[in-house]
Amino acid sequence: MRGWLLQGLAVLTLACGGARAGEWLPEFDEQPAPDAGRKFSLLGLELSGWTEVSMTAGTAGGDHRPMGFNFLSNEFLLQQNWLRVQGEFDEGTRLHSDWILPGADYQFTRAVGLFEDQDSRHGIDPVQFFVSREIDGVGEGLELTFGRFFAPFGVESIAGPDNTLVSHSYSFIYNPFTQTGGLARLAVNDSLTLRGGLVIGSDLFIHDANTPTFLAGFRWTGDDGSTTVDFLAITGNGRYDVEHGVHNPCMFDLVATRQLSETVTVTLEGLGGYERGFPGAGTSHWFAGVGYVDWDLREDLDAAIRLELFNDEHGNRTGSPGLYSSVAGGLAWRWGERLVVRPELRLDHNTESQPFDGDRMLFTATLDVIVGW
Repeated sequence: MRGWLLQGLAVLTLACGGARAGEWLPEFDEQPAPDAGRKFSLLGLELSGWTEVSMTAGTAGGDHRPMGFNFLSNEFLLQQNWLRVQGEFDEGTRLHSDWILPGADYQFTRAVGLFEDQDSRHGIDPVQFFVSREIDGVGEGLELTFGRFFAPFGVESIAGPDNTLVSHSYSFIYNPFTQTGGLARLAVNDSLTLRGGLVIGSDLFIHDANTPTFLAGFRWTGDDGSTTVDFLAITGNGRYDVEHGVHNPCMFDLVATRQLSETVTVTLEGLGGYERGFPGAGTSHWFAGVGYVDWDLREDLDAAIRLELFNDEHGNRTGSPGLYSSVAGGLAWRWGERLVVRPELRLDHNTESQPFDGDRMLFTATLDVIVGW
């Protein structure tokens, strides 16, 4: 109980309010959340959120993992009951807090050292709590961020409404979700933005296993704005902490996005990572290639297809070695300001292991509903 109280005090100290996520968080502001325009105010802070519930039918019984986040077979699942608190002070200082309060997605996103004593289906996770400050006069603008924030790479987001598809890629699930520390974003010019940061580990809060971990990357945007390239490297000691059972992966991620027309966007992602000292394997490697095609069919209707190859050579990431292949397709209907309905079909396969209830293959059909409040 004492540990929970201390953790809660630390979170509230940093996250007594909230702010708009910065543009350095990939995809965070790409799609409007269903609560847009439905915010409430308390003591000068804006409060909003949503509730996400899904039902997934699949060929595996009980548990579909390592597929996720909609991992539960043939049952309703409360994935996220999300609370967002945000505010801006002193013309450039922002506070931001996001909580899963509660939801089953916490099983994937929680950090070591923060509310660890949870083993139920649904739990809580303060997935973000940070303060940021914009500083003029340095390049085209400098933003400094301190706290716990989404790992600034990739395509998908923990926040359900930011994704057209319900399920997530293996490259998203089995690489860092969040980091705690400091991050700087420097806009060099209209085309180039640099990122750099120092954090205390990946998916790791204040803990004996903390180790210095470095973030470095850039975002480049073409002159016409239709092409972007994002790169991020996460480096540290790269060694599995046997004493505490904590991963310290090093990884490199490259994302290229091209808007082909007013309604069609194509995104390609390549990712590689490694970790030394993993029990039974020594140095473990994993590689991924993911492709996305997104369509804006109507103002209230989007569609997406995702193709992925994820090679978990030693099972370091998913627990089952082999080459995973996956294809998923789905729709996102926005009914009014507060309701999003997302159907999805997905097929997965592993060439080496049988991770899906003793089978190499998994087929799932999902219906997901998000209600903003």
